[in-house]
Amino acid sequence: MMKNTSAYRAIADVYEELMDVDYDAWAGYVLSIINEYSPGKKCADLGCGSGAFTRRFKRAGLDVIGVDVSEEMLTKAAELTRREGLSITYLRQDVRSFKVPSRLDCITAVTDCFNYLPGGDLVRTFKRLSSSLVKGGLLFFDVSTEYKLYNVIGDNLFGEDGEDFSYLWFNRRIEGGVEMDISTFTRQADGTFIKREEQHVQYAHTKKQLVSALEESGFEVVRVEGHLGEALTDESQRLNVIAVRK
Repeated sequence: MMKNTSAYRAIADVYEELMDVDYDAWAGYVLSIINEYSPGKKCADLGCGSGAFTRRFKRAGLDVIGVDVSEEMLTKAAELTRREGLSITYLRQDVRSFKVPSRLDCITAVTDCFNYLPGGDLVRTFKRLSSSLVKGGLLFFDVSTEYKLYNVIGDNLFGEDGEDFSYLWFNRRIEGGVEMDISTFTRQADGTFIKREEQHVQYAHTKKQLVSALEESGFEVVRVEGHLGEALTDESQRLNVIAVRK
């Protein structure tokens, strides 16, 4: 998840637990796309966060690097990678200025990475990614849909009260997206709690906008579908895009 540089500082240590998703099933779906469309195993996982997918890609045999803009998330990713006995290179980069020394076979961006980009940044970002791929190279990414941002998240409050960690998540709709304010409360060794605050902004992108930006950037869009390959509907909360460099 390529995020705002100031975001994800407070929740890096607990992010994977807070997500409450089946990482194995989700990674398995992405790997099935990679196996079907990628011409090789040299990959970059953009917006990798704490490396939940990056580590699974590595264990599946990919030659993968992780890329994120959050120093705290990359620190957590390195810690978890060492703990699992893996060796993965992590780079701190903004996807809008993504750069690698040699071209890749595939690029993934799982869990809302491009929701953090305003619509005006899509084409230049996709062009940079296109130039980083071999001909026929795969770009796979997902975004939270307009429906999810405006109807599920927007103007709603979420929270969890745990023994050692609690959070409050306030959301409000803004033009083109959602602004999120998150407060976390983490228990310390002496029993006191530390409060941390951070703000996120996610932008809504339609299927038409994404396809148009990709085609303008040298990609052919081969599939657009819902979460884990489900049919895309007006109430789908996630939109997946599979594209290859022309």
